[in-house]
Amino acid sequence: MYARGILFGKMKYELGDHSFVRCPENGLMADVEFKTKGYFGGTYNAIGGVIRNERTGETLYELSGMWSGEMVAKNLKTGKKQVLFDATNARHTPPTVRPLEEQDARESQKLWLKTVIAIKEQNHEAATDEKTKIEDQQREEAAKRHAEGVEWQPRLFRKVRGGPGGSEEGEEDLDWILAANIDGPTPEAMVQQILSVAPILPGQTPQSHASNGPSRSHQPNAQPPAASGDLIDFGQSHNPTPNSTSAQLPQLQQQQNHQPLLDLQDPVEPGHPVKRVDTMTSDLDEFVDAKS
Repeated sequence: MYARGILFGKMKYELGDHSFVRCPENGLMADVEFKTKGYFGGTYNAIGGVIRNERTGETLYELSGMWSGEMVAKNLKTGKKQVLFDATNARHTPPTVRPLEEQDARESQKLWLKTVIAIKEQNHEAATDEKTKIEDQQREEAAKRHAEGVEWQPRLFRKVRGGPGGSEEGEEDLDWILAANIDGPTPEAMVQQILSVAPILPGQTPQSHASNGPSRSHQPNAQPPAASGDLIDFGQSHNPTPNSTSAQLPQLQQQQNHQPLLDLQDPVEPGHPVKRVDTMTSDLDEFVDAKS
């Protein structure tokens, strides 16, 4: 992530990285680079990339354009260009999430609720305090796992079984993969498999899912930590943890109906500098726009 306009102009965030999409059936791989604007040139929202045959190493197409506008694919054999996707007139589909009162306490939207509300209110001190509480709890849980010899394992993901002869050979670039088989014979069956992984739709209740559980590499006889609202779920409980933010749910839902929780495009109002406290050293950093 890159931040522009911290010292002058309008603050803007950019995400720049590579995205890889592979199709094992036909051996094709798309490498799409989301480019960032240079200091002295370039433009925002630009992309570039290629579509390559991994079996032969041949590059088939070259990708260019803007992810917020027109994206073009050029056939390198014929030189012909065609529009891959035009976002200019495409209808935006906002993400659909379950109501906050149905979400688990560790789901991102609910976990960061107080922090987001404070940012929306431009209360940077409160936002920093709420952020620090979450980070401190994460550190405490990490220290506790280390002391008890517990190796952290995600609830819904597992490590890729790559390497020569592995069932997922060629996928070693992925750190984690969904711990479920989505291989239904029909689209409808695959939908049911996806919905059984975790609650997704409004009104859907948690089901009993097989959990990898914590791996005890140092102390085999150690007991898993009790379900006490830890940020990391070891699979010992699938019930949502009560959260003190429930009283703020109506306020947040009203905000959701009218505007997004956080618009990083909004400039900081004069007189409200961005302040950040280092949670390790307690040093205070203050960011303000330069006077014009």
